[in-house]
Amino acid sequence: MARLELRPKDGRLLAVTLLLIVLLAVYLFGVHWWFVAPHLDYYSQMADLREQQQRYSRVISERPAIERKLTEVRAYEQSNQAFLSEADANAASAGLITRLRQAQTDQSDPKRCSVISNTPYSGGKEELYKSVIVQARLRCDLESLAAILYDLESGKPYLFIDQLMIYKQQTYVPPGAKRVASPLDVRFNLSGYLREPGKPAP
Repeated sequence: MARLELRPKDGRLLAVTLLLIVLLAVYLFGVHWWFVAPHLDYYSQMADLREQQQRYSRVISERPAIERKLTEVRAYEQSNQAFLSEADANAASAGLITRLRQAQTDQSDPKRCSVISNTPYSGGKEELYKSVIVQARLRCDLESLAAILYDLESGKPYLFIDQLMIYKQQTYVPPGAKRVASPLDVRFNLSGYLREPGKPAP
């Protein structure tokens, strides 16, 4: 069996290697984790805080421009004729009823079309803006009805007609008598929107 002889040069190399390992272990467990790592973490946090501060500074510098934009938007909303002019739902319902009767008067002969009933309705779904609804019932011929619906939906403020139901009434005509077109029984919801915000739909 051959003997392994260590020369002085090999011993010095081994000693230096062991010393480096010991120094590295001392640095890692005695210096790095106790002093260097916390400072690196502090430096990272400071960099994040500095970035946040710069971002907030940019936002603060843009505040006057944002406030001007908000003022312009509010002014536009106040002058926007798409919304109902009334401030509350009760007054808006009365305004819708008045608008309906005005359209019936302007667009038809009272003998050809009449408003049978109009009732405020509060069962509409929640939307971005608060809606006001009136349930209307008319007895009209087709020509008068078309003119009234067009008048309501083409003006300002914007009005909307939905759930339109039309029933044709059957009337008895004696033999030999001239047949006259029967009026239609018409029911629909007439709605508009207040400037007051509602609740977003889920």
